[in-house]
Amino acid sequence: MKNVINVLVVDNEKSIKMIKEYFSSKNNSVVSIKYEATDGMKALDILKQYHDDIEVIVLDTILPSLDGFGILKYLKNKNFNCKTIIYSNFDNAHYIDALSNYDISFFLYKNVDLKILEERIIDSTILPTSKRVNNSQSLTKGLSKLLHDLGMPSHIKGYQYIRDSIELMYNNSDYLGGITKGVYPYIAEKYNTTASRVERAIRHAIEVSWTRGDYELMEEIFGHSVDYDRAKPTNSEFLATITDKLAIDNKVKLP
Repeated sequence: MKNVINVLVVDNEKSIKMIKEYFSSKNNSVVSIKYEATDGMKALDILKQYHDDIEVIVLDTILPSLDGFGILKYLKNKNFNCKTIIYSNFDNAHYIDALSNYDISFFLYKNVDLKILEERIIDSTILPTSKRVNNSQSLTKGLSKLLHDLGMPSHIKGYQYIRDSIELMYNNSDYLGGITKGVYPYIAEKYNTTASRVERAIRHAIEVSWTRGDYELMEEIFGHSVDYDRAKPTNSEFLATITDKLAIDNKVKLP
């Protein structure tokens, strides 16, 4: 039997409660949410006292009293052995660039399937640091760059919905076959809107992309599944094809 992985969760009360309920419902999990903090200063106090016992930190960056970057700086200065997973709603390349200055195992969006969080906690204790960091950065930066190259403006809602949908499908392949019944409701709940509005916003973003994007890149990505001169890809085709391309580019097998 594997050793238990002791985890410190630094987040708001609602997220901590949700994470603890998930793990307490699993009798065979090797993950133990042993420590928790709802603000940065309390997290520092816990780290000072129990850092030798803490193997993984699940950290939001938006916190009262001291933000996540303050905690990351402290960990870097002390050279603690804890693995860190960022669990937050980061949404731009500059944010990722700032975080890349620290030893971070994975970047996860809030509301990701908690099964994925569990897997990443376990992965962080066994994978080499360079591979963890490079894969996380490659996915986030690669996806943003690809959408921009396809001519999709980042200020429209559909861009955000598409990016989050692809991240979701990349991390949990169960959603690949359930765009309408799985992905749309998930994104709708996250952004406090309706599944039909998510579907329309994604369709609009694809239409915008299809009229202003790089023709050769579109041919390369969608040429075998869609006739460019005849029709743009459907929402499902677009999301699934981009997800698959990212998996191939990053040389990973979808979970």
